[in-house]
Amino acid sequence: MQKHAGFIVGAYPCAPSFHQRHENEETEFWRKLADIPGIRGIEQPCLETLHPYGDEWLFRHLPDEWDIVVTGVMETMRRRGTLPGFGLASEDAEQRRACVSYYRHVFEKVEQTNTRFGRSKVLAVELQSAPLAGTQNVSQAARCFTESLQEILSWDWPCGLLIEHCDALDKPASRKGFLPLAHELTAIAEAKARTGKTAGVCINWARSAIEGRNTSLPLEHLQISQQAGVLQALMFSGTTREGAYGDWQDLHAPFAPFTGSEAGCQESLMTIDIAAEMFRHAPPESLSFSGIKLLEMSASASVDHRIAILRDGIQAMTLAINKK
Repeated sequence: MQKHAGFIVGAYPCAPSFHQRHENEETEFWRKLADIPGIRGIEQPCLETLHPYGDEWLFRHLPDEWDIVVTGVMETMRRRGTLPGFGLASEDAEQRRACVSYYRHVFEKVEQTNTRFGRSKVLAVELQSAPLAGTQNVSQAARCFTESLQEILSWDWPCGLLIEHCDALDKPASRKGFLPLAHELTAIAEAKARTGKTAGVCINWARSAIEGRNTSLPLEHLQISQQAGVLQALMFSGTTREGAYGDWQDLHAPFAPFTGSEAGCQESLMTIDIAAEMFRHAPPESLSFSGIKLLEMSASASVDHRIAILRDGIQAMTLAINKK
């Protein structure tokens, strides 16, 4: 594992382009993001391209030393909006194959990006289990996921491959309703036995908190993944019980306010103390990466407010590590 060298920032939900704002604002946003200390790189979704303005636009605005973590979650959810069978754990054979093909596109994008920069620019790819929407057949979904994971692991990835756990389908009022963590861990073990290659796990704080409707399940998921020997990353998104970010919604709420914060979310359940407890059990140097993914709710928000959310997030993470 690499020594802690800064944080990965899922900046795209704060970016003006997320709300279809003018390109001038997007340019200003990325310029100011680059000025925030403590950033190692970005988490970026892969749709057809890695940015709404194209790959080259993104690459021109990224500091050369920053790494990229690519996530499949945005494209997975976009496609599931019209094709509820799209997903790696789907019982819909055609849409499961379509999802595997999508990750082949991601694989090719990773190789192209690394070639473009002449180094291993992409640190990791985060994939999600995504069973057939509404299914109650967890065991069948898990078998489908294992089959997909086995095929994807057989490719010669030039970066880490991580399963980002999302709230499970066997819980009431699930949001994404993907596979339970235990089934994802079993799939990793079975795919490794068949291919000799392994995937890790990324725990997203909010997505585990939403699953349990409490703030204690993320730490439990961290420890379970550690015990299985596959915990490789922690991402911090917040959730709330009320307010603009909703009732246990997966809307990447910022950290709760703290001394010195500029744009904290009053209702957020994610605090510096909570992050510090997570890092006590999984120090950053034991992970491939750790980071934040935070959302600006207001489409009309200024670039400065969008940046303040992310600057607060980096400060909160730094304080949490120092507190642990």
